[in-house]
Amino acid sequence: MHGFVHVEIPVRDLKRAKAFYGKVFGWEFQDAGKDYVLFNPSDRSIGGGFNRVKAVPKKPVVQAYIEVASIDATLKEIKKARGKVVRPKTEVPNFGWWAAFADPQGAVLFLWESLPGRSGG
Repeated sequence: MHGFVHVEIPVRDLKRAKAFYGKVFGWEFQDAGKDYVLFNPSDRSIGGGFNRVKAVPKKPVVQAYIEVASIDATLKEIKKARGKVVRPKTEVPNFGWWAAFADPQGAVLFLWESLPGRSGG
């Protein structure tokens, strides 16, 4: 626990993203809704997703998720250590919860808490 379990890459065009990353890195994909595609870089690395957005910002932010046993407890520790909650605990139905925080220097990362019996993002 407390390792990176998931990463999201914002893209405008899911088809083009799959073509690029599939060709360059050999990634495999699984559609997970109209605006989301899961990818599996390899059997030894974390999974991820392409999150389709209407307009990718000039500097797109890749979202990295750290798995924790309890988002509530971790957010309390983050606040004690002078970090900030950017997005409170939010449910992903049938999978778990996520939240976003900023460290004291402003770097934004994401937390992931799986439903009991599940692991990873």
